[in-house]
Amino acid sequence: MGYLERLRSYLERVARAPGGLSAVHVDLAAHRRHFAAAWERVVASRGARAGDTPPAPWELDMWRKEDQLLYTMRSDLPTFVEEVADQLVESLVPDASADELGKLVNVAISFGIGAEDTSGAPGLDQEIGRIAEAACARLQRSQQRYGWESPARYAFEIRATRKHADRYTLTRSGATLLSLPGLDAVRWLLALEAAQSLGPVDEWRISPELAAQLLKEPQREVDVDELLDGSWPFSLATVRRLGAIKLLQYQGQDLERGFRGWSYTVFDRARPLLEDIAEQRATPFAVLADALLRDEVALALDSIRPDPARALRESAAAATALQARMVVHEIRNALVPAQIALSRLVRELGHAMDGEPLQRHRGRVDAGIHRALAFADEMLRVANLGVEPAAPFDVAAALRDAIAGLAAELNGGLRCAPLEGAPAVVGPRGRFILAITNLLRNAAQAVAGRDGIVEVSLELKDDALALRVDDDGPGVPPDQRRAIFEPGVALRAGGSGQGLALVHQVIEGEMSGSVACMESPLGGARFEIVIPLQRGRTP
Repeated sequence: MGYLERLRSYLERVARAPGGLSAVHVDLAAHRRHFAAAWERVVASRGARAGDTPPAPWELDMWRKEDQLLYTMRSDLPTFVEEVADQLVESLVPDASADELGKLVNVAISFGIGAEDTSGAPGLDQEIGRIAEAACARLQRSQQRYGWESPARYAFEIRATRKHADRYTLTRSGATLLSLPGLDAVRWLLALEAAQSLGPVDEWRISPELAAQLLKEPQREVDVDELLDGSWPFSLATVRRLGAIKLLQYQGQDLERGFRGWSYTVFDRARPLLEDIAEQRATPFAVLADALLRDEVALALDSIRPDPARALRESAAAATALQARMVVHEIRNALVPAQIALSRLVRELGHAMDGEPLQRHRGRVDAGIHRALAFADEMLRVANLGVEPAAPFDVAAALRDAIAGLAAELNGGLRCAPLEGAPAVVGPRGRFILAITNLLRNAAQAVAGRDGIVEVSLELKDDALALRVDDDGPGVPPDQRRAIFEPGVALRAGGSGQGLALVHQVIEGEMSGSVACMESPLGGARFEIVIPLQRGRTP
């Protein structure tokens, strides 16, 4: 299984785990004790050197390979244990307890040094032996094990997962990776790494400097002295990871043939991806990565210092998606009519003009229009990847959160009688709260400066849930009641015209409901949201 497939598999396990996936822990001290006891038995049976001092290198070369491995494992046991534990959890016993995992790691240690301990299950022993053999081979080749080789550690470092109370949960960055196929998944990983890069020597993330170097010299052999004297100022771990995700061919040290360095060859398919990173282009993936990472930082700060007004702030990722929708809408409104008009012009003038130049120029114009429309569609598709996924949620509780964030603006003039125990609906809870917040703010502004009334109610209505926001303000003229949901149409001077457009997008576009403006029994405006329950019943 390739590295990208291993990473996907791990993230899928995190996504499926109720409450998150437990972190893998190993008791290194206990494993050292187990190794010491097994080591004494093995060296005695082989007549090997039993003292505490390992043999000198020249002496070790004369020993049998199994004896060499014995002393190599003794000096580098933590590396062996870490790799075996990761592989066991990843491929054999994903739900093992810490105690069960510890016993299986001990079996792998015994297998590695030639002791006779077993798990008691022949099939399991065979797989543990395979894992132990691979880990031993790495030690014998003196190959360093980088942290990124554990999908769990890598996912946490690039913020594809977050950790809380010793459990890992999926972030939107991780969920985005799971939704992308093939090369798009690799492009997303690079964008996510580059957005967090700490520079050329960052072992977890690619930097623009390294991407530029790989493009400048797509094929190179580097001697180990260049690493030691700093003339190769880049992370070897990152180059190896690019090899693991099939963007380049990596060749490590081979002491048996006297090769003391390493080499790489960049694949042609990697060049466009590296160009995006090297030139720090604002691609749709780069913009989305930046937005999702800012959301993660805001979430982390909120967990330290809760902000009661957080419901008022739209997430960076949601803002990016909304902006993309608006841009695509405007681009299509401008280009599609132009494309149609061009076709008509060619039909009407074609008989009166030389056909060859006309068709040649038309081809260029058509290609430009298609390219612009394709870019707009791609931007929208990528931006929507990071938007909060739909999930069942309690409307009454979400309504209370929205009201809490607007307590100061509502100024005590709110009347609310929510329906407790209302059936769950399915949708993006955070964006739903933001949509309701926008409606409440509009109502608060409509009655501002006087002792006005804002009333909120929930009602079961056949197979739907109706939420109404009423006020006793000046109301909305009948001829504007539909137009106010269009982007850029503002109810009052100074408004952005985006608040009600978001309400329309969330309720109708994302939750298959409806939103309408009408006259309120209080004399002002009523905004009524209707959400179908057949899409939102709890399983």
